Amino acid sequence: DLALDPRRLTSGFLNAAIERGTRVYAPTEITDVDSGSDGITATTANGRTIRAGAIVFATGYELPRYVPKRRHRVMSTYAIATVPQKQKPLPEDCFIWEASDPYLYLRSTPDGRVICGGEDEEFSDDEARDALIPEKTEAIRRKLGKMLPHIDTTPDFAWAGAFGSTPTGLPSIGAVPGLKNAWAVLGFGGNGITYSRIAADIINAALAGKSDPDADLYAFAKTRAVR
Repeated sequence: DLALDPRRLTSGFLNAAIERGTRVYAPTEITDVDSGSDGITATTANGRTIRAGAIVFATGYELPRYVPKRRHRVMSTYAIATVPQKQKPLPEDCFIWEASDPYLYLRSTPDGRVICGGEDEEFSDDEARDALIPEKTEAIRRKLGKMLPHIDTTPDFAWAGAFGSTPTGLPSIGAVPGLKNAWAVLGFGGNGITYSRIAADIINAALAGKSDPDADLYAFAKTRAVR
């Protein structure tokens, strides 16, 4: 995996796409999608339509109504960024992720902070999630202090977020059942950078009428079949 600025990365992708002829509609809410053998018609909240040969739902943890929701769940997660440390907090640039449940992950930043997170909860209500930020902040800070007792764990920033998950830990990537010319890339969990690259290969092959050797691993039937 790697560290990056998500806003700069997204902006870079959008600008590169625009330079290649992509038309961007933003902010735009799609309220309905009709599919047929000749393509897709998407209707916006203000009644306008967008025509395309195909559609890819890449809506993160929010599953559109066209996508099977069985076995998918939305989780809440928490994180902090400490004050800048007087000395380098880790001997080298690295990511640390505990192989446990509950888990803790952490990394250092170029300006000497430590970003640390975890303490996931199995609910998606944003008010209930955010109400737990003070409690979760203290829990993360306490665990971080035990792991790295030499650092100042005082949080400069604390936040919460949501992510999609499946029982297998794998995302859903592939054709949307019952909707022609429609694909989806959803439920990446905490591995968005890795899975988004895999999704790009799978969807690109599908749109070109080809098959990707990994496509069957992430198809909707696979994520739904787990007991």
